[in-house]
Amino acid sequence: MKNKVYVVEDQAISRFALIEILEQNGYNVIGSAASADKAWNDIKNLEIDAALLDVNLAGELDGVWLAQKIREHKDMPIIFLSAYGDNNTLERVASTNPNGYLMKPYNAPTLLTNLAIAINSFTRIRVSENRDRKPHYIFLKTKGKQTRVNVYDIRFVKSEGNYLEIEMTSERLLIRDKLIDFIESLPAEIFVQTHRRFVVNREKINAYNTDTLLVGKVTIPISKTYRATVKDLF
Repeated sequence: MKNKVYVVEDQAISRFALIEILEQNGYNVIGSAASADKAWNDIKNLEIDAALLDVNLAGELDGVWLAQKIREHKDMPIIFLSAYGDNNTLERVASTNPNGYLMKPYNAPTLLTNLAIAINSFTRIRVSENRDRKPHYIFLKTKGKQTRVNVYDIRFVKSEGNYLEIEMTSERLLIRDKLIDFIESLPAEIFVQTHRRFVVNREKINAYNTDTLLVGKVTIPISKTYRATVKDLF
């Protein structure tokens, strides 16, 4: 599967050249932008493997602002591209913990090598973290037996009267319980309520807009009561 890359560069010629290099070398350029605000509007709703960000962009918002937004709300490697190497620029860039920094002009082999290293290193770290994270087990009474479930495998919970549908990564469980009580057994840092009938694992969210969010291929409603809470996630 091709790695998905987002490109932010305000010089059109440089942006098109960068996209061409990436696509000719097996990357899927999932989007591009000339400004930080346009880029963030795209990035917050996309699954991306890496972002290439020009530091100095036209307008009030620059690449460092964009990197800070990504660090606050997304989890991906960031590589900066810049024609400036002064201390002030380097200090601002360093504050976002980038995964790479290329000085312009750069050549294609250098760009591709740094991008591959950033993605591979980032992936290994995340795999290691997930492996080391201890499961959080709870027991659910379903079909007359107590089933042990790792809450991190729960994608979302849907209330159906006095019953709950527990949508897992690989199966769906039906239990007799009320959502208001079941929420107490879930870690608050992982799960967010979006509607009186829905609780969602925030790590499973693929896309978001004002009224709905997407978990896999399932559309989950967001009611007015919880809209501000959900918005804060993004």
